[in-house]
Amino acid sequence: MSEAVKKNPLWRKILLSPAFWLASFWCLPAFEEFVPLLPTSGEEVLNREAFLVFVSLVFLLLSLGLALVSLLSRKVRGREKAVKTLLYLFTAFLWLSLGIFLIRRADECVGRIACASNLRSIYLSLEQYTEDYEGFFPPELKTLYESGYLMDGRVYRCPSRTLPNAEFSDYLYFGKDRKLQDPPFLLMRDRDGNHPGVYWNNLFSDGRVWPEPAKREP
Repeated sequence: MSEAVKKNPLWRKILLSPAFWLASFWCLPAFEEFVPLLPTSGEEVLNREAFLVFVSLVFLLLSLGLALVSLLSRKVRGREKAVKTLLYLFTAFLWLSLGIFLIRRADECVGRIACASNLRSIYLSLEQYTEDYEGFFPPELKTLYESGYLMDGRVYRCPSRTLPNAEFSDYLYFGKDRKLQDPPFLLMRDRDGNHPGVYWNNLFSDGRVWPEPAKREP
C-alpha cells in the first residue's frame, strides 16, 4: 500500500468531501415530511422535532468547521480551496435553513396542542352553561364571556394565529339553538388562517377534539 493511501484513507476522503455533506442533507429522513401539512401534534412529534433540530445543529457546526479547516489548509490552494470552502459554507447554509424550518414546525406543533386545549376549556364552560339553560348551548361564544362562565379572553384565541381577526373568537361556533343531548354534531372549529397549511381542530358536541387536514362543515 502506498504512503499516499496510508496518509489519506478512504473514510477520511469521504468525510472531508463536500459532496458527502450535501448528500447527507438531501438524504435526511426528515425531508419526507418537508411539506406544508404537518403531522398530528403530540409529545412524540415534539420529541422528534427536538431531535431533528439537534441533528441539524450538529451538521451545521461540522460544515462550518470544515469550511474553516479548508480555508486555513496549506495543502489546498487557489481555486480548489475557494471551491471547497464555498461548498462547505453552502452546506452550512442549508443546515441552518433546515434548523429554522424545524424550529418553526415545532412551534406550530405546540400551538396545535394549545389550540386543542382551548377548545376543551371552552367545552367545559359550555357544559356548565347547558346545565343552567335546560340543555341548550348559548347563542354565541361571547355569551359565555359576558355571563361569567369563561372570562379568560385568551382561551377564545388560537395560539397559532398570526393574522388579525376582528371577531370575538378565532373559533367558529355552531351551537345556536342546539342542545347537548342532540346527536353528536360539529360544535366548533378553527377559523381559516388559524394554522399554517391545511389543518383544522374540530370540537364536537360530545367533547371530542378531532384534528383534520380538511375543513369540516357543520
